[in-house]
Parts: sequence; C-alpha cells; structure tokens
Amino acid sequence: MAVGEVRTEHRNGVVPLAGLPLPSSKAQSFRGDDAAAAAALFKALGDPVRVQLLSLVRQAPTGEACFCDLADEFDMPQSSLSHHLKILVKAGILSRERRGTWSWYRIVHEPLELMDQLLRPGGPLRDQPGADDEDPTRCD
Repeated sequence: MAVGEVRTEHRNGVVPLAGLPLPSSKAQSFRGDDAAAAAALFKALGDPVRVQLLSLVRQAPTGEACFCDLADEFDMPQSSLSHHLKILVKAGILSRERRGTWSWYRIVHEPLELMDQLLRPGGPLRDQPGADDEDPTRCD
C-alpha cells in the first residue's frame, strides 16, 4: 500500500459497512471527558457481581436496597460484596445512605443516561448496518 493511500477493502475483500459514512455528530459527542466518563462507568460494571448488584437495586420495590438484603443474594464474604458496592458508589452509579447499622443503595440515573446515549444513538444495535450475521458487509 502506497503512502497516503486509503485501504478500502477488509482482509476478506469486503468493504466494511458498504462504505456508509459514520454519523460524525454523534461520534464527536463522546470525545475527551465524555469518553473517559463513559469508559469509567463501563469499567465499574465490568464484573458480573456488580452487574447483578445494579440489577437487584433496580428491581427493588422501593427503588433502594439494604446491604443486608443484597448480602443474602450472594455466596461471598460481606467484605467482598462491600468492595463491589464501593466501586459502584465511587463510579457514581449507586448512592449510599447510612441508616443505623445498615447502608441503603439507590441507582443514580445520570451516569446511566450517559451510557444510554452512547449505546442508543441510532436505535437498537440490531438495526445498525452490519449487525446481522447474514449481512455480507459485516466485518469478521
């Protein structure tokens, strides 16, 4: 390939996304600080236990969950569970309120809205070009 030449074919000879332009206005909204913030949120949710914790707090009838109830759902030491919750609180995904001897956790919606913006700019991912395994323009 010559210097300055743009590669137009994928390794299997298929042009990725059939040459469709990327939506630059949406892509530009996740640069710099926004991209770093989104990456930190995804990192905080990068453990199955933390995803389960978020799901349990989300499903709580009152919108909040007590540590005592969350601990009953996991077969792990309370110190490990507390560590996972601390990561979610530090990332801003959950808030913690102390009531007596127990901590209560609630979802903080703003960070999750940032993740939602990143994941849903053009609708569900299955509707995006190249998202179908049968689509010959998909990169493998």
